[in-house]
Amino acid sequence: MNLKQLIFIAATSLAVQACAPMTYNIKQPEPSSITFKQVDHKDIVQLVLNDKRPEHDKIFSHGVLKADLLMNNVAVEPISFLKKNTEAELAARNMAVKFEEEGISVDINKFTIRNHRTNAYTPFITMTMLSADVHTENGKKRIGAFIKRGKTPVWSFQEIIEPTLNQPLGLVVKEFVAKLNKLLLNQKVSDLEVEQLASKLVNNKISGTSYMDVYQLGFSNNPLAIDPLIKLAKHDDEYVRIAAISSLGTLQAEKAIPLLKDIYVTAKTWQDRGMVLKAMGDMGTEESMAFLKKAQSELSSKNEKERAWSGEIINLYL
Repeated sequence: MNLKQLIFIAATSLAVQACAPMTYNIKQPEPSSITFKQVDHKDIVQLVLNDKRPEHDKIFSHGVLKADLLMNNVAVEPISFLKKNTEAELAARNMAVKFEEEGISVDINKFTIRNHRTNAYTPFITMTMLSADVHTENGKKRIGAFIKRGKTPVWSFQEIIEPTLNQPLGLVVKEFVAKLNKLLLNQKVSDLEVEQLASKLVNNKISGTSYMDVYQLGFSNNPLAIDPLIKLAKHDDEYVRIAAISSLGTLQAEKAIPLLKDIYVTAKTWQDRGMVLKAMGDMGTEESMAFLKKAQSELSSKNEKERAWSGEIINLYL
């Protein structure tokens, strides 16, 4: 590497980091306002949350920019954050599940936020991800979650906190709970609430946070959400589209596998392909896992960024 290249890299790094603070104060996620239908449970399901992250994976927030996370000016401890907010979401969803000293083991293998920014004029991007193993009576079951968000700061970096940190962290907690529900209780959101959400979205009443409602369709565990999500997986809005792709996986909508395969081949952007990988991991079928393994074997043909990011998604499941 010659002197000009070194100077260019140094100048680019300084430009990317210009005006970026060293820490960000995040807030507690708001629990869901939509509950699962009331189901009587004789026994409360007890879970034990175990931190199984390898040492090299214990940095909560990392990437191109230094972005340590605080809450009320105190450093966030990720496993405590996950446990506290999972408990709040379980209660909000009307689920008879609690964390105790003994019970079903839930091993957290990964819980982290990777950030990226190409230069001072491009979006600040975060990829918030979770991987966990639930040791059920039927064996070990993998739960994965991956949320990609981006925002270009216009006036200050305070603008990126809500869309790229607060919202994705809240969504990961909600997805974690939705998948625990599917494994342990199999409760559902009512048909009426799913139909109301879907109608609002499919009729193109889209706003800046509509993608959050798309994820709620995926968290519903109600098959009535599948057909609206198939339509939304082709939407022009980037975040609505990738939320729909992700949600088809969350619902384990096997009928959508041909569509997901087609998106992977024809998509113009990495985030669409990446979310297909995530959805295939969520499906957990023989066909979808074979697709993931094949995609993993072909990563060497991708550019450096896609190779790294796609590989990280695949590793949440394999």
